[in-house]
Amino acid sequence: MRYKEVSKIIGKLLFYFSLMLIIPLFISLYFQFIYKTPHPNATIPFLETIAVCLILSGIFLYFGKKASGVFFRRESVLIVVLMWVLATIISALPFYFSSTLTNPIDCVFESMSGLTTTGATVMCPKLYQGTSEKETNYSVKNPHYPEKNYVFYGTIKPVRDASGNILYEGVEAVSKAVLFWRSFIQWLGGLGIVVLFLTVLPALAVGGKFLLQAEMTGPVKETIAPRIKETASLLWKLYLGLTIIEVFFLILTNEKMQIMDAFCITFSNLSTGGYAIRNDSIASYHNYITEWVIIVFMFIGSINFALYFHCLRGKFYKIYEPDFILYVAVVVIGAALVVYKLIGARGYSLDGVSTGVYNLSSAIREGTFQAISAQSSTGFVTTDVSKWPFSTQMFMLLLMFIGGMSGATCGGIKTSRFYILYKIMKNKIEEIFRPSTVRLLKVGKKEIPTSTGITVLVFFCLVAFFTVLATVLFVFAQIDSETSFSSVACMLNNIGFAFGAGGPGTSFAFMSSFSKLLSSFLMLLGRLEYFIIILIFAPIFWKIK
Repeated sequence: MRYKEVSKIIGKLLFYFSLMLIIPLFISLYFQFIYKTPHPNATIPFLETIAVCLILSGIFLYFGKKASGVFFRRESVLIVVLMWVLATIISALPFYFSSTLTNPIDCVFESMSGLTTTGATVMCPKLYQGTSEKETNYSVKNPHYPEKNYVFYGTIKPVRDASGNILYEGVEAVSKAVLFWRSFIQWLGGLGIVVLFLTVLPALAVGGKFLLQAEMTGPVKETIAPRIKETASLLWKLYLGLTIIEVFFLILTNEKMQIMDAFCITFSNLSTGGYAIRNDSIASYHNYITEWVIIVFMFIGSINFALYFHCLRGKFYKIYEPDFILYVAVVVIGAALVVYKLIGARGYSLDGVSTGVYNLSSAIREGTFQAISAQSSTGFVTTDVSKWPFSTQMFMLLLMFIGGMSGATCGGIKTSRFYILYKIMKNKIEEIFRPSTVRLLKVGKKEIPTSTGITVLVFFCLVAFFTVLATVLFVFAQIDSETSFSSVACMLNNIGFAFGAGGPGTSFAFMSSFSKLLSSFLMLLGRLEYFIIILIFAPIFWKIK
């Protein structure tokens, strides 16, 4: 293991990460001195975070000052894992230094959820007895397990006026700069923090290729340019362009949409993250056009970004490839099934108030939104889906596991893996009664190596293994089975909401410290797609050649 090379690259990555922190610092200064708000100020916390990041960068650069600049696959794996862990810790510091969250484990959970674009949160308003300042606890029950009662305290202090009256509570009481940072880290994690820094770092010898492949999603890593740095640069230029387009449409279609809201929604939406800056998430805007703009960009964020470049270059035939067709088919069928089962069912707002019975129009509006939100792993909500009929919840769980396309910002298993699995099964069944027939494994017209097919099969085994193991661990941690299984689906597939006690109407603050740490590990496991995380725990990985 070339530790000096690892240390040098980590030092450089941390330095560039500290530059990212300057943006929320300016946001904080703006809301402190220009647009004065009663919200807590976060200028000092961001300065402290930048200082910590620069100190860590200096330490790593010092130990890597004699590095040769050449590294290979093992070093790339360690760099990606280390950078994600360190970025999570640093991203958690503004939450802790600003006292937004007082429990360090909550801070790590929130930042891991942000960077992995999961969108699960532990932020929920503190409860008080009447108009007094004496805090009381939550008592949440899963309607399917009424004997289980989750008792916990809120995490976010309200903003009060001089008389002690509550002005803002919940997420809306959090510092504007911290809310911006919370959404911004989702945007950074969408394509990958290491992929972003590949665009500014000098050529990284052969190691740059492995860095890119280690962080990109899907069974087949498609490059769109001859050089790795150029590929990373093109991906981020497209990502930035789509971000600007969505911000424009959000402001254009909703005259009440604030610029801050538009950017934060876009950061969370295009990255398929799902963090909201309003207590009622997207439902608080009460605008169906805004919802459809978000639906479109949830769909866009779930498409392989390489496909956009092919279309920009006139290669429109690429959209007829099986992966894209399968993805569109799953979106349409999944949304249609959810809508069909919603008609005649009762809907509920996020605060638990009945909104009446769904007719065809309202079922299409909310059913399509939640179905695409689940499959794209965005996690935005407009209603409390935990109170929907059981059949719709099952459909959405399936969509969570399926996910979007490879090479996108979304989570889940990915449609390309399901297609490859289908081809493997088809070829194997045919081989039983035609043993002399040799069938090549192909996706469209592209031949897939046998090693890739085996990797896909192992991937499905890992998904099943960790789903079962994590569900059992959550049950041992005194969480009911429905909440446990749906929480695992949420964390592994980077969704953001679950069912039962983890529904979108509440938060994950009910979890114990152990469950939050386990959830954080599952989020990273799902975002980096299992293999490189497992490698870190393999003894052979650390053996010196």
